[in-house]
This record gives sequence, structure tokens and C-alpha cells, in this order.
Amino acid sequence: MKNSIDDLRDHLFDVIERLKSNGDPEASENEKIKLEDAKMICNAADCIIESIRVQNDFLGIISKAENPDKVISNIPKVLEQKS
Repeated sequence: MKNSIDDLRDHLFDVIERLKSNGDPEASENEKIKLEDAKMICNAADCIIESIRVQNDFLGIISKAENPDKVISNIPKVLEQKS
């Protein structure tokens, strides 16, 4: 099953709600989240968001290129030069 950016938003809003429940003495343990777990989830979300940003930047570059196929075919060469 593939996840979407909307799924990511839903997960992050769930984390916020569970964090808010941490201060509720009547909330069950299932409604709460450990702060460290919330931080790890947010860090993972940051990585996903950054990968989407890079992908969008790449698509923007490709869409403006006169010869998109040439740009794409040169990617391995550019990556070799960086390593």
C-alpha cells in the first residue's frame, strides 16, 4: 500500500492529538504518546518532506530543460563526479 502526503498529514495530526492527551489524566495509555516517539515520528516526516521537496525541484528543472532526456541521462555521470 502506498502512502500519500495526505496520509502523512493525518499521522502527524494524530501525533499532535496524542501529545495533547498526555496532559489529560482521563486519557488511556493508547491515547497518549511518549515525547521521544513523537520526536522520532516528526524526524521521519521531515525526511519524507525533504525527499518530496527534492523531487519537486528535480521535476521543475526537468520541465524547464530544452532536452529533458539528456538531463536525465547525465544524472549518473554527475553523481559519479560528486563521490
